[in-house]
Amino acid sequence: MKVQNERQGDRISIAMPIQVFGTEITGQDFVEMTQTRLLFRDGAAIELNHRLAPMQQITVRNLAMGTEAPARVIGEVSGRPNARVYGIALLDPDLKFWNVNFPGAGESEASGSQCWLECGGCGGRELASLSMLECDVFQSNRSLTRPCKWCEADTVWQLASHEPAGEKRSSAEPPKMARVQPAAEPAKGRNARKHSRVQMKMTACVHEPGYGTEEIVQVENVSRGGLSFLSPNGYGLNSLIEVAAPYMKGADNVFSFARVRRVELLPDRKLKRYGVSYVKDSSV
Repeated sequence: MKVQNERQGDRISIAMPIQVFGTEITGQDFVEMTQTRLLFRDGAAIELNHRLAPMQQITVRNLAMGTEAPARVIGEVSGRPNARVYGIALLDPDLKFWNVNFPGAGESEASGSQCWLECGGCGGRELASLSMLECDVFQSNRSLTRPCKWCEADTVWQLASHEPAGEKRSSAEPPKMARVQPAAEPAKGRNARKHSRVQMKMTACVHEPGYGTEEIVQVENVSRGGLSFLSPNGYGLNSLIEVAAPYMKGADNVFSFARVRRVELLPDRKLKRYGVSYVKDSSV
C-alpha cells in the first residue's frame, strides 16, 4: 500500500486497495477492484471506471481489513471518460473503517467551511456547513447535490450570488422561502419509479439509431436508472435512443442506450418532456 507524505487536517493521501459493489448509472450492477486517492475521517476519494450518480448508495470493501461498509456518492471530483474519481461518504461516519490514525484537526478543519448555497430547483438559500470532502466535490464542479427541504428532494446547489440581506454568517437558520409545490406525479402502477430523482440542469446529446442527426437537449433531472429531458422533436414511446449525459462539445462523450418510457406534451412551451430509462443493450 503506497502512502504519500501529504497530510492536511482530516485528509490523507493514500492508495488503499478496495472493492466497490454498486449499480452504474445505466442500471447495470458491477463489482470493481480499485483504490482510494484520498482518505477522510468520514469517507474517501476513489477511482472508478463505472459511472455513478450523486446521492446513490454503494458498498465498499476494505481489502486490507476484509470489512465492508455502505457509502453514499457525494459527486465526481475529477476524471476522464474511462477513469473517474468520486467523493464518497460513509453512512456511519463514526465507523473506524480505514484503520488509519488521522492527524489531529481543529474544529475549523473538521467542519470544512460554511457558505451560502442556492437550490437550483426552488431558489431557496441556506447557510451550509460543508465537510472537507463536500468542499472538494464543490470546488471541482462548482455545484453540489444535496437535500432541499423546500423541494423535498435531492437537488443541485450552487454558490449564492450574494448573502441574503440582514443575515449573519454565524446564523444556522436559512432565510424563509415560499414552499414550492412539486409537480404532480403520474399514478403508480407496474412501471412505478425505482430510483429517486435529482433535479439537475445540464446539457445532453440524443441520437436515434438509424438516423444521422444528433440533438442537443436540456436535462431536467437524473436518476440512477435514467433521466428526463425536454425536446421539440418527436420520439416514440418505447423507442430506442442513445444518450450522452452530460455532454460537452469536442470531448470524448460516452453514449448509452435508453428507452423512452414516458412522453408528456407541454403545449404552452411547444416542447415535449421525455422520461427515459437506460438499458444494457439495444435488444432490451
